[in-house]
Amino acid sequence: MSRIDIGIASLSDVQPRTVDGTPRTVAERIEQIVSLGVLADRLGLDHMGVGEHHNEDFAVSSPAVVLAAIASRTKRIRLTSSVTTLGALDPVRVYQDFATLDLLSAGRAEITAGRSAYPEPFTLFGADMSRYDDLFAEKLDLLLRIRSEPRISWRGEFRPELDDAAITPRAVQDPLPVWLGVGGTPASAARAGKLGLPMILGYIGGPYERLRPLAEIYREAGEQSGNADRLRLGVALHYFGAPTMAAAAETYPYYYDFLRPKHPGGGGFTVTPAQFQHGLRPGQHLMIGTSDYVATKLAELYEVLRFDRVQALVDWGGLPRQWVEDSLHRLGEEIAPALRPISGIADGPAPVGRVSPIHDSIDRPAASR
Repeated sequence: MSRIDIGIASLSDVQPRTVDGTPRTVAERIEQIVSLGVLADRLGLDHMGVGEHHNEDFAVSSPAVVLAAIASRTKRIRLTSSVTTLGALDPVRVYQDFATLDLLSAGRAEITAGRSAYPEPFTLFGADMSRYDDLFAEKLDLLLRIRSEPRISWRGEFRPELDDAAITPRAVQDPLPVWLGVGGTPASAARAGKLGLPMILGYIGGPYERLRPLAEIYREAGEQSGNADRLRLGVALHYFGAPTMAAAAETYPYYYDFLRPKHPGGGGFTVTPAQFQHGLRPGQHLMIGTSDYVATKLAELYEVLRFDRVQALVDWGGLPRQWVEDSLHRLGEEIAPALRPISGIADGPAPVGRVSPIHDSIDRPAASR
């Protein structure tokens, strides 16, 4: 019986002082991320993703290093970037870093390649952001060639040529898995399908049906290119498992702080209490609520997308550490067992309880639990 791959991710956002007044350092934040990976492995979850960012609002600029720390303390969980900003980086170095991680972890590494929603990597590494898509397309092509050819000769526009170059070390897995991280761009979904690569959709707003066209484009492109049997579809989403719906509502200040612009002209957006409340409702994007409620919403999302992987962002906005760990326990011990057997979901939602009415307290988010 096939089963859904259920895992977690951290984007490593860091707040020097959280909304409840707790001070945090970058070192503490990285230690927390490693601990979450260890706990996810112990709970039997399938993968851990770590984001890559290059500004002061995030703790991790090198996912492979943090994932290697997780690898040293785990046995089975798969380890992926979420995402690698490939357009701004050197594909040779990206492959070497993740091949090394693959060796350290006995074959558990993956790369999720994306184009970055932030300008900093392009500025920092001297990449021309006006050539955003050209950069990504060329570097993705090179990365895919490197993973299949131990020695490579190559010439492109954005990197010095390679002449019978040996790219070492080689990964344990052959080929090293490469996923494409896709936002809302149809052309990116089509590219993933055409190349026969697994794709993970970032889901940060709107109803479930918003994602259906991208999934259809992906699968149609895979079918037309003869890659239908190689496709895997994932969805990355915002998650918090709460003991009650009232407790779920109390996460609003943290969610607001997670997404708000941190600097004038910086990235991000403001989520109002009404928008947060709407996102919690059935058919909407926020997977925040009790285990029964979240499992039912995920089952309904599965009916729309028929996904193969769920990646739950678990530690956003400076949520208190114990809240995050309790939420992770609910994901591993209650939600994942209800969702994993795909055939059980295909025949109808798993018996995890009915969708409860939204608690009145969601209309009045609180600042603390």
